[in-house]
Amino acid sequence: MLALGGAALLAACGSDRQPSHHSRQSAAGAATQPSNAGVAGTAGAGGNGATGGMPANGGASPALGGAPNMAGTTGGGSDAGATSSAPLLPARIRRLASAEYDASVQSLLGTQKSPASGPDFPPDLRQDGFTVNDAARVDAVIVERLDDAALALATEAQQSGTLARLAPCAPSEDVTGCAERFITTFGAKIYRRPLVDAEVQALLLLYTAGAEDATYLDGVAHVTRGLLESAGFLYLTELGDSQPGTSAAVELTPSELASALSYYLTSAPPDDELLAKAQAGALADPDAREAEARRLFATAPAAKDTVVRLVREWLGIDGVDASAKDSLVYPDFAAQKPQIVAESRDFVRAVAFESTGTVSELLGANWTVNSGPLGMYRTQASGPIGESSLIDRVGIMNQAAFLATYANAHESHPVFRGVAVARRVACIPLDSPASFNLQVVPPAPDPEKTTRERFAEHVVDPICAGCHDIIDPFGFSFEHYDGMGGYRAEENGQDVDSAVTVDMDADYDGAYADSNALARVFAESDTVRECFARQMYRAAAATGDEAATPGEAEFVQFWRALPAAAQGNIVETLIAYVKSPNFGRRQAL
Repeated sequence: MLALGGAALLAACGSDRQPSHHSRQSAAGAATQPSNAGVAGTAGAGGNGATGGMPANGGASPALGGAPNMAGTTGGGSDAGATSSAPLLPARIRRLASAEYDASVQSLLGTQKSPASGPDFPPDLRQDGFTVNDAARVDAVIVERLDDAALALATEAQQSGTLARLAPCAPSEDVTGCAERFITTFGAKIYRRPLVDAEVQALLLLYTAGAEDATYLDGVAHVTRGLLESAGFLYLTELGDSQPGTSAAVELTPSELASALSYYLTSAPPDDELLAKAQAGALADPDAREAEARRLFATAPAAKDTVVRLVREWLGIDGVDASAKDSLVYPDFAAQKPQIVAESRDFVRAVAFESTGTVSELLGANWTVNSGPLGMYRTQASGPIGESSLIDRVGIMNQAAFLATYANAHESHPVFRGVAVARRVACIPLDSPASFNLQVVPPAPDPEKTTRERFAEHVVDPICAGCHDIIDPFGFSFEHYDGMGGYRAEENGQDVDSAVTVDMDADYDGAYADSNALARVFAESDTVRECFARQMYRAAAATGDEAATPGEAEFVQFWRALPAAAQGNIVETLIAYVKSPNFGRRQAL
């Protein structure tokens, strides 16, 4: 039988989610942390930062940024209880993903650094391809990286004058009073909610430790370092006023609503205007949430960056960033890779914000951006928004990022490509061979056969055929593209055959000459548009469960009620989730 490629197979056909961890590892060295705090520690006087975690019930002491008791401050809202019997996402806490961490520190401190995206940070634990994952936890490795990042960021902020701007203190003022003012104002931005007294007092102790035998700004830098290592910063809460052991649905607090909206759309903390709306209770109204979402898309560059990230993660094409190819087989890949990566970002941005904004154009465009690997493509003259018309390929699935990601280092891989299309674009669930106790064996190399001929051998096994009847028509349609995405008419001296027939009892069924013909039909498919909506919900849900994600069916029902033009629009689909009835509701722990 055919090899799907070990871990790559399991990621493609099975669940890529690790078991959920609600207990978080604590580290030594926290300053002034109560023994029962259960929250991330902060940098102590000795300079050793600590990053621990929240207890299983989410009821952390607020001393250093845990979740305080928010009873009586629920979001409420006109849509509360509208779908009281619907499955809900659980009340929970989750750690910031790498993109969220970087966007947060950039927003808060004005830095250009992206510490969590660097090689020293461990990669995000993913669920269904998405980096936002409620199973992510703080372990011993990331504790050290977070401490290093917090120290570097606080030092840069002090040296650049950012802290002097954020924490001004006139010569006539009491420095402790200035420090307390900084803690309450900047700390509220870090924690994305007002601080409680216990937090303010704990952070004042950090200031005293940092300023001792030093300066006021040294103390402020020490507080900043501690804030960046606190649970209040590293974890987003979706707890509402829930009490452990209850079964009722709860409403997110106003601050949690603002954070949920902002992090979904911008990957960053809420801005002052959004926080003001939250504090006024306005975000309980779905129309107000929609208005704020539209404002962010119109004014916040981070919102556009987030759309690019979500689409790349949905299709898995962000995997090309860290990919490599056999230089003997694909000697041009290393030189072309920067353009391949750039195209995977710039094309999504151009479609979403400079053109129609539709899933249809994303999958069916006959053009690409000029920053792409045009030397690999057959192109015509450039168009009005910096794009080139294409002759030999259609849409994002026929671009080099998708094709190179779903390939081996030395050859194309129709199974990888077919699985990606089935699971990510058509939302067809596929079982892992492991669930059938099958050991997958790679196809034998044969210089006299095409890739399709070699990979077609697995259909002789009826167990394999059950999945490959789905996978192969999608995967074999891409046979005109090699392992780095270059076009090929022949392989091993034989004509390439990319003709397929798709028979899934779906609106994209039919006979296709190649993946370009398939992409054109996918671009007009209601099934594919619905799959995109499901995927954007899963990106927000952050659960990665193999079973149906709680609330997904209800969101799709809400989405189906949108006008047809909105259903096919990338941004409108994200706004639909923000406006949906259960956006601010969770199942109590």
